[in-house]
Amino acid sequence: MSRFLIIMMTMLFSACGGGGSSSDNDNEPPITLDKSINEPYFYEQWYLEKNSTFYQDNGIDAHASIHFGKTYHYTGKGVKVAVMDDGLDITHPELNNSIIATYDVTTKTTNVAHSSMREHHGTSTTGIITANDNGIGIKGIASESQIIFLKHREGMSDSETIELFLKAKEFGADIINCSWGTYDVSESVKEVIQDLATNGRDGKGVIIVFATGNDAQDMRNDESSIPEVIAVGSSDKENLRAWYSNYGEHIDVLAPGGDLDLGITTLDDMGENGIATLNDDYLLAKDEESLVGTSASAPIVSGVIALMLEKNPNLTRDEVEKALHDKSDKIGNLDYVNGFNEYYGYGKINVGRLLK
Repeated sequence: MSRFLIIMMTMLFSACGGGGSSSDNDNEPPITLDKSINEPYFYEQWYLEKNSTFYQDNGIDAHASIHFGKTYHYTGKGVKVAVMDDGLDITHPELNNSIIATYDVTTKTTNVAHSSMREHHGTSTTGIITANDNGIGIKGIASESQIIFLKHREGMSDSETIELFLKAKEFGADIINCSWGTYDVSESVKEVIQDLATNGRDGKGVIIVFATGNDAQDMRNDESSIPEVIAVGSSDKENLRAWYSNYGEHIDVLAPGGDLDLGITTLDDMGENGIATLNDDYLLAKDEESLVGTSASAPIVSGVIALMLEKNPNLTRDEVEKALHDKSDKIGNLDYVNGFNEYYGYGKINVGRLLK
């Protein structure tokens, strides 16, 4: 069975790893970016940049964000991001300028709309990447990226999973975001992922991003453990590895994923078949429906990679991976051996350093 990565209220508060909140690489004070972006809820996007009042009110470490402030003039324009997830609110005003292709593996149609009240995961992960810069909500990290939405469902067969990855290739995806995993990836699925990551994008390699999972355990034989994948764990508001975040020898980086008392502000469903309106729970933020976990961390990294590819479309997958490793902040107090440890990977991403 595959598992979508949303933290539930019933999860136990236990964790491995962790430590102090300073960064060895962050030599400049964090930027306070309160008014430079014309999105009314940007101040809640603590994972992107520091808002002094919001940080103080919520007890957020000054370095907890990915330091977005000096890079927001990049928008991911021209970069194609495939999101493989459970359903999409295709009527959402924050997304309707971004979607260029869709496919539902179950129905073999282009209809990827959420079919039940439970399917808000895809809208939430997509919003983190590409919520439009339109003055009505939040700012996606890569707000002008182009979204290919591939509707995934729990318990898919290997052949269906392969079909979705081949659809991403057919639609010309530069990046594939997967906020899910099975802990039991088959050799046939692994081979397709490795082929895309090695030979896609005309030999430069498609960058495939997987969430590591939220069970505070080793990643084991998960899709995120494939060496050619960018495996993303979560950090929290204290700028430490989040207690739930899976770990292992193949983890690459961390990105903010929040915790139960402060989730990742992103999009909720709206519209005729949605579960919210513009003025009623428009965002998933600090409530029991908050998007918390590595499901949120993965699209943060996918959005940042879109900015990297906008700046330099010729970057190979290997070059993107190396930059993520070299430019991430060494948070926590665990030792990094050759820049790496199994709980923090190569550290927490710092988009300012990546794009400098």
